Amino acid sequence: MKLMPRWLRDLPVARKLGLLLALNTTLAVLAIAVVFTVGGALTRYHDAQQQLQAMAEVIGENSRAALAFNDRPGALAVLDALRVKQDIGLAVLRDSRQQTFVRRAFERGDDRLHGILGTMTDRLLPLKLTVSHRIEDGGMGVGYIELTAGLNGMWADVLESMGLMALVGVALAVLAVYFGMRLRSLVISPVLELARVSHQVSLSQDYSLRAGRQGNDEVGRLVDDFNHMLSEIQTRDEALRQERASLEERVDQRTAELKRAMDEATQANRVKSEFLSTVSHELRTPLTAISGSIGLLAGEALGPLPEQVLNLLRIAQKNGQRLALLINDLLDVEKLMAGKLRFDVQRQPLMPLLEQALADNEAYAQTLMVKLVLTDRMDDALVDVDALRLQQVLSNLLSNAAKFSPRGGRVELGAHRVGETVRVTVTDHGVGIAPSFRQRVFERFSQADSTDTRKKGGTGLGLAISRELIERMGGRIGFESEEGQGACFYFDLQLSYASGGESTWSGLLSLPADAARVLLLEDDPDAARLIQRMLARAGYAVDLAEHAGEAALTLASRTNRFSAIVTELSAGDPAGVAFVRQLRALPSTRHLPVVAITGDTDRLRHALGDCAADVVLLAKPIEQARLAATLDHLVVPQRQRSLRVLHVEDSSQDHRAVLDMADGQFDMELATTLREARTRVALERFDVVVLDLSLPNESGWDLLPEIRARQPDARVVVLTGGDISAEDARRVDAVLKKDQLSPGRLVQVISADPLSGLARKEDT
Repeated sequence: MKLMPRWLRDLPVARKLGLLLALNTTLAVLAIAVVFTVGGALTRYHDAQQQLQAMAEVIGENSRAALAFNDRPGALAVLDALRVKQDIGLAVLRDSRQQTFVRRAFERGDDRLHGILGTMTDRLLPLKLTVSHRIEDGGMGVGYIELTAGLNGMWADVLESMGLMALVGVALAVLAVYFGMRLRSLVISPVLELARVSHQVSLSQDYSLRAGRQGNDEVGRLVDDFNHMLSEIQTRDEALRQERASLEERVDQRTAELKRAMDEATQANRVKSEFLSTVSHELRTPLTAISGSIGLLAGEALGPLPEQVLNLLRIAQKNGQRLALLINDLLDVEKLMAGKLRFDVQRQPLMPLLEQALADNEAYAQTLMVKLVLTDRMDDALVDVDALRLQQVLSNLLSNAAKFSPRGGRVELGAHRVGETVRVTVTDHGVGIAPSFRQRVFERFSQADSTDTRKKGGTGLGLAISRELIERMGGRIGFESEEGQGACFYFDLQLSYASGGESTWSGLLSLPADAARVLLLEDDPDAARLIQRMLARAGYAVDLAEHAGEAALTLASRTNRFSAIVTELSAGDPAGVAFVRQLRALPSTRHLPVVAITGDTDRLRHALGDCAADVVLLAKPIEQARLAATLDHLVVPQRQRSLRVLHVEDSSQDHRAVLDMADGQFDMELATTLREARTRVALERFDVVVLDLSLPNESGWDLLPEIRARQPDARVVVLTGGDISAEDARRVDAVLKKDQLSPGRLVQVISADPLSGLARKEDT
């Protein structure tokens, strides 16, 4: 088959069969013609030889007397009798000594073949035949007779016969091919019909078609098997179609149920928030009057009171204060959940805030006979925080530490540097935290020991609120503890710098979620503070970075968090001009608005060249109104499209916690089993899949290959309560631990740009 030319392989089967019949018939006829022709030629040659030999014997007998009497005229007369033989051209009579006695040559016409046949005959075939016969007399040899005959005539007859045979062979071959092609339908037609039906099924995907059967031979059985296969496929296809329709109906039903459940949950959450807000505010008014009245009575404003009455008033005053604290905590939780708690973030020294916290909580610690001590210091530390909210966090941590410290013990407050952050620690030497409770330390209304907590007092909201406040100010909170050895609660805050070449941040997470963010590139600290203040008053969140540095380019191109860039730029600053050109060359920043503040707009426009059309130039001195109007014109506030998130989680409580942390920023769907998750992954599209590894009798890892195959663009975030190996962590885009999960971290990881480095960073 490899030697067969391509054009022959591609011919239809019918033509191949016709060519095969023609070739076989032609070869058979040619073989027969050659055999008969060669056989006939050999027979004619042998017959001619025998006839010439017999003629020589007859002439020899007739010439014996002439040889005996040396009669030459008589011998010539005998030889002349050969003239009538048209094929004999020479007769020679020799005596006993082989000497020529008489010789007679006969002139014949030119019967040679001409043209190609004559040339081939002259070169390939003998043209003359010579025989010799010994003449005896009484047993003694008296002479010899030699006869020579020409064979041209014989070969002409042979070639003529061959020509006739060739014509007959061609005619027979044509007839064989004709009848063979007429009979080919008996074999080829069923096969062609089968091929036609197969091709039509392939094109139309209509498995109801069937091939016609034309006989009971092997082809007929093949047609039966083909039709049976089509019937099986049609049956399965119909079953799949019905199952798909049923599945779509179930999915629609389930989606409607989930939507109703989400609407009910949203309504319930709104009712809960409104209830908390209303009740808290309504309780504050009478509670203020009650607390004020009790305070006046306890202070003997109306005169001296008996000791027993004073004790009762002190108990009422103390519980009124506890109730006020509870109401304040409830209001803070409600505001945090609703995103209504505002922060006044300013750069300020850290140590005065710690010293003030010690002073504010000293009196409470003394009532518990606990001493508050400031240990490690960082007098040069500057942080961007809301002082009031930081004091609230420190008060929660210090009061908790004092509450659970033994009498006569002490609580240590300190600060030390950890990389580019400052870590504030609050350490007590009490009973510590039980391992069974550590995962719930920062949950709302969680209490380590309800009995002990009732003795100590508390609502279970302080640590949860502290975590939210620290994270809203761009920090991170945690703890270390050994049971029976006390506990150390800490929080980390980003260090800020008053000047120098280091990047300065204003705390992105502390700003309102709907505020447009502007990246300010300015090296001069005074100018940076001035422009930053202008932008802040205009309602923009500002981040400060090195002017035209690599860090600024990376920040602008990877985070997708900025609505515009404001930079001070001059025509004599090649690095700044190159930076603008790099911004316009990158796809991610090609359309990012750039406002350049310059002293010479004409020279800068000329230096920027083609990029000048995409840069707004503002001449110095800059005015706040003009800067704000320019940005308002360039920046169109747009809410980011809600990411679709599939949360695979069997615990409704954990899902509710994730929903609360997400705070409505994502379009989040729930799948409680792997089966449901597989269906939704196959039929819907999600931007992020949050995967719980511990499902009943199932593992979340089993879903990962299907997510990667069906939704390769979706990012996978694993939410786990335990540890996973580094190899498993590399299989997904991010790993979050439940005991360290926070709203800020959850939102940050889910909405992270895959290029930002968060997509494959384990939350440790």
